[in-house]
Amino acid sequence: MKIRSWIFIFLSLYLVTGCSGLRNDFKDKNFYRIQGSPMAIDTPEAGNGLLVKRFSISPEFDTNSFVYRLSPTRFGTDYYNNFIVSPSRMITDVIQEDLWASPLFSPAPIHTMADVHFQLNGKVIDFYGDIQDKKKLRAIVTIRLILEQNTGGNFTQVLNKTYGAKVQLNAPDPSLLADGLGRGIVRILDAFYEDIHKAGLTPPQN
Repeated sequence: MKIRSWIFIFLSLYLVTGCSGLRNDFKDKNFYRIQGSPMAIDTPEAGNGLLVKRFSISPEFDTNSFVYRLSPTRFGTDYYNNFIVSPSRMITDVIQEDLWASPLFSPAPIHTMADVHFQLNGKVIDFYGDIQDKKKLRAIVTIRLILEQNTGGNFTQVLNKTYGAKVQLNAPDPSLLADGLGRGIVRILDAFYEDIHKAGLTPPQN
């Protein structure tokens, strides 16, 4: 009986300390979601059918942890501040929702390729906080966007451009970095829309 009692006490202590450790670890971590700014329109499905493919991302930024640039050649990750999902998935979703909410595009069913008038591929090249200069803290976002148009059975590339944004931050705060990265994506989308309009690519479908 004594042996069983000691085993019970030991297991109880192990479970209590183990669980409390997990809880403390969870409390120490912060999870963030990047926010865009989808347009509010009256006819959300008036535009051309657009298929957005999952973006790729440079391997050095393919992590849920925040990435900081510490010097011209040195980067570091933040164990305590993380994205709630992978950056490539999150950025794809933010850009997709913004484009679908615009009057230019609408969601295209992937099983009906005839309704896919355009498809978008992208690669996230830079996605980090630049803290090399404490007086010039910045969120850095660079994305290559490739827009292809359905020309009757084939897709022809009509726009291929790398867009970059540097958003000034007021303090080395993770929440400000998350907000700055989101604003960087919005700036990139604004430039992308300008290029689409200049090229006259997407008159709304009737």
